[in-house]
Parts: sequence; C-alpha cells; structure tokens
Amino acid sequence: MCAASADPSSASPAGYPAIKSANWIAADHADGRIMVWLMHEGEARQQVSAQSSGELMADVTAMISELRDCPADTPILLSDDSLRGGDTGTITVPAKVAARPMGDATLGTHPLRLLGGLSQATPPAVMRGACNRIAGFLSLNPDWDGVICVAGATTHWALISANEVVSFQSFLTPQLWHGLAPCLGIGGTPVYDRAQRAELTASMDTVQSKPEALAARLAELQATQGAQGNTGAARLWGLLLGAELSAARPYWLGQNVALIAPAPLDTLYQAALDHQGVPVTRTDADRMALAGLVSAWRAMTS
Repeated sequence: MCAASADPSSASPAGYPAIKSANWIAADHADGRIMVWLMHEGEARQQVSAQSSGELMADVTAMISELRDCPADTPILLSDDSLRGGDTGTITVPAKVAARPMGDATLGTHPLRLLGGLSQATPPAVMRGACNRIAGFLSLNPDWDGVICVAGATTHWALISANEVVSFQSFLTPQLWHGLAPCLGIGGTPVYDRAQRAELTASMDTVQSKPEALAARLAELQATQGAQGNTGAARLWGLLLGAELSAARPYWLGQNVALIAPAPLDTLYQAALDHQGVPVTRTDADRMALAGLVSAWRAMTS
C-alpha cells in the first residue's frame, strides 16, 4: 500500500507550485466515491471509479494501479471533499475559487497536489470538493453571476459575483435523510414518477407552512411506516428539502440558480426547486469535478 509522504491536510496554503507536465492524473473524492482520470493536458484518456473504503490514499493508489501505461512519476491533482476538521487548507470568503490553496506531498513515487477549499466565519462553514465543482462550472461559464447549489453529503448554496464566492450556506439534508430513513422504516430512494413527485411537493408544503412542526411530521411518518409503500421516501425527502429551501430562501429567491448534483440528488433538488418556481441550470456533477481539476492544472502549468 502506498501512502503520502506528508499529510496533505496539514499543508499550508502556498499557492500553485510550478510544475510542467502534459500527462497527469486527475482524482476526485466526494460522497463516498472516487473517480480517477488519466489526462493528457485537458483531455481525459482513461477513467476509473470505485466506492471509497474510507482510506483515501490507499483508494487512490488502487485506482491508479488500474490505469494503463501510467508512469510511476505521473503527477496527481486531487480534490477531496473530506473536511478533516476545521479550516486547514482553506481561504476565507469572499474569495475567487481559482485562488484556493494547494497542498504539496507525494503518493508513493507520484508527486501529489491536493486542492484546498473555502471557509466562512459567519455562519461557520467549510467547503472543499464543492469548491472544485464550482470552479469547474465557472471555468465553463465565465462571468456567470447567481447562486450555485452543490448537493452532496453536505449541500452548499454559494452566492457568486464577479467570479468570487461571496458567501455560502451549508446543509446536512442528505445526511439527515440517510440517518432518519432506517428509523422510520424507509428503504432506498425510489425512482420518482409523477405520484412520487406529488408526495414530495405535498410534504414540502406541509413543512414550509409550519416549520416548527417538522419533528411532529417526522413522527407521523414513523407511526404510518407500515402503510407507506414507496411513498415514505418521497415524503421524507419533501419534509427535509422543504426545510432546507425555506432556510436557503435568501440565496435562491430572484437569482439565477445552477444545480450541481449527482443522481438521485439531481432529480430531488430539481423537483424541489421547480416547485418553488425557480429556473434552474442543471449540470453534470462529474463533468464539473473534472473541469475544476483541469482549470486548476492549467493554472499550475501556465
């Protein structure tokens, strides 16, 4: 097993180290999944992915071993969504995502660069992998102003102006769903047809009209779990997303909104935003992650 020769989480924000290489490895760790691309400049030549085991560096090493014709000294650029405690390796908003810090280490014989993220003092918040996806979106949509919602294990709503993240608000909605669903006798998220969407939006209305009753609505779900069928998951998502969108209203109301989310969160957040009458630019989360890594690599090598 290869291990980093230095702890990337403790690297100080030192800007982009100078590096010259047309061939490199892009790696992204988010929401329990790792994706690795073998790159030639801005073009992906190979791609592999796997679920994370919880040992990030060992997982990245295993993914790289699956790449064909990849020399042992090929540099790696890694975006990691793990917070690892506090704001180490971040810069405080307002800030340009292109100015995010970078740690310098090694992984076996591979030079390793680890992208940092953004932090905020009030309210306290940290984003890492979401910051990379925002960077990817802005690299493909220069001079875009509005709000970007990056959904994942932690969802972030970021206000963008003049290519800066001005402020952001974070929510643990997906983690709450996964924590509550087993207690309520609810299985996995179903495929959302028209009926499931109606259940979701009706639950949103319930909690948005009376947010102080959220815990009571959850107890009602628990009491009726035997008769829920596939509607329980939609109702739970509706309650939690209704609460999130109510709290995030200052971000999305009257704004251009872009949604960066993996499946099935893309469908869920899209349905919730549609119900609020919010026009949404929906994107592909993996594409944004790679675009963010490419933009950082180009900044390093230019």
